[in-house]
Amino acid sequence: MNIVDLRPDLRMVLDDGPGQAYLLRRGSDALLIDTGIAGQATAITEALRGWGLDRESLTHVVLTHWHPDHVGSAAELATWPNVRVWAHRSDAAIIRGDGYGSSPALTHAEEGLYAHISGSIPEAAPSRVDRELDDDEILDAIDARVLSTPGHTDGSIALHFPNENVLFTGDIAAEYQGQVILGPFNHDRPQARDSFRRFADIDVDTVCFGHGQPLRGDDTALLRVAATADEVPDPLG
Repeated sequence: MNIVDLRPDLRMVLDDGPGQAYLLRRGSDALLIDTGIAGQATAITEALRGWGLDRESLTHVVLTHWHPDHVGSAAELATWPNVRVWAHRSDAAIIRGDGYGSSPALTHAEEGLYAHISGSIPEAAPSRVDRELDDDEILDAIDARVLSTPGHTDGSIALHFPNENVLFTGDIAAEYQGQVILGPFNHDRPQARDSFRRFADIDVDTVCFGHGQPLRGDDTALLRVAATADEVPDPLG
């Protein structure tokens, strides 16, 4: 477990697999974007304690999509006293265990990487979803905007928090070796490329990816440059 402070109010929690989650603090409360793989409740508890908070401080868990490296610990966190779990309506049934998600349409370049990574990710236990989010919904309760980014999964979303000036991209985008690229393992690659371009007009000072290092300050321009390029950067395409 590794906790990385990105800002005084923002922490990245890295698990023992490929997953990472983000805690955003609001006074005596906090919300979590994604949960990492199964078994991360203790790590998230420690990250909260580092702020002088506890499990009762966590009010929302917002899931960017159903993949087990993002929702793996959602079921456990859903047992905490004040947590509400939110996810897009197109992925909610899969997260609840009432449906099955389709496998990604892998390119040849992705096949070996997917076989290596997927074998290391434990299955996610079904979790309740308290609220199903809609495309481009304004979430007044947490002062955020949903950006619908289908293509990675049908219900993939990004989340823009304008007051904190931070964007969480989910897996539609990734950071790799100092570049911003289309995230791998998409169910519909052309649709994912279209979704990636939604980031062209987002102006924030922190960008947090589902995979890869966050961008801060002037480096956030790398996302806009990639999203406005003639071709979406897609080294595994």
